[in-house]
Amino acid sequence: MKVFTEPASLLAEPGIEHGLGPVKIRVAVFEDYNQIACLQIQNGLAARSYEDWQAAWTGNPVFKQVDGQWPIGWVLETTRGEIVGFIGNIPLAYHFRGRELVGAASSSWVVDPRYRSYSMLLKSYLMRQEGIDLIICTTVSSASESSYDRGFRFSRVPVGTWDKSAFWITNYRGFSQSALNLKSVRSSRLMSYPVSAALSCWDGLRGVRLRDPGASCEIRLCSEFDSRFDDFWEESKLQGTTELLAVRTRDTLAWHYRYSLLQRNVWILTASHGSRLVAYAIFDRRDNLALGLKRIRFVDFQALKGWAKELGSLLWWVLRKCREEGIHVLENDGCWLNRPGLPLIPAPYQRSLNAWMYYYKAIDKNLSDALTHPDAWAPSSFDGDASL
Repeated sequence: MKVFTEPASLLAEPGIEHGLGPVKIRVAVFEDYNQIACLQIQNGLAARSYEDWQAAWTGNPVFKQVDGQWPIGWVLETTRGEIVGFIGNIPLAYHFRGRELVGAASSSWVVDPRYRSYSMLLKSYLMRQEGIDLIICTTVSSASESSYDRGFRFSRVPVGTWDKSAFWITNYRGFSQSALNLKSVRSSRLMSYPVSAALSCWDGLRGVRLRDPGASCEIRLCSEFDSRFDDFWEESKLQGTTELLAVRTRDTLAWHYRYSLLQRNVWILTASHGSRLVAYAIFDRRDNLALGLKRIRFVDFQALKGWAKELGSLLWWVLRKCREEGIHVLENDGCWLNRPGLPLIPAPYQRSLNAWMYYYKAIDKNLSDALTHPDAWAPSSFDGDASL
């Protein structure tokens, strides 16, 4: 693992003149939490507790390996000590064709509207850090997309359709009522009955409902990541996978899903052949409270060679569980399930997102050239900070 080193020129930016007074950019520290959290809330972003926010770094295996010598992000600060901008910098480990790579994921990029002219300068600090191989950005919004696409010349990941989301309806009435709420339809509860009946009949006529494919493995819902996940990761590397993959050791998985596990919002579904873990899928709960939509998101699927066929069994199992628990939809953000090497199981519905969510930038030209090819990718919502 590389050790991160930050050039002295990045430790502080000389005062930049602004109509409201000088500002500077410096490395963020954990003591900045209160101001950063307030800034996030003021700009419509969710803010987690200090413990959960800090754990994105202190519990991170890469952060530990470099003994904390990694900037947690950068802040834009006035001479009065007011933080008016922040971008987080999450360290990630990747594996690509026998190489161990260090990645950085941008997180919680937010700037006070009065200082938005410095947004790009703040983002440039993420770009200028040393000791990394690539930058992964998987929560790009419509407001920030132009900075990735045209400003910093990031590339769109070439697998998946990251400005769309595919989904299955698992509770027609609940889904119909939330859709009517979105359209501000009066008497949405009453109207949901005929709409849901029509949707159910339409799906029945189209024959889109997934049927039990008959599992050849034992399918089980787990409450934690055990030693089998380390064995799975080592075996997948020995099999010579050629795609860029975020490291998925037991410790990394436990860190990555820490918040969701504490909230009991994650499902870990495994497929085992005897005592051997051969495939698994991760799902998390992402409800839309404003619309009353109960939603499960398909975050990740991994399989050893020859076992990708278990995707159908795992998907059928979770669709059944969604119906039993009254979940309205199962969603696949970015349509990453339509990637090479996986069985083609098309979702019956799609919706458009407001931006292409997944951009990347490789620092080394050879790596950049290799990643232009679709066969170098097996992306999912595990990448970056999309499911942290």
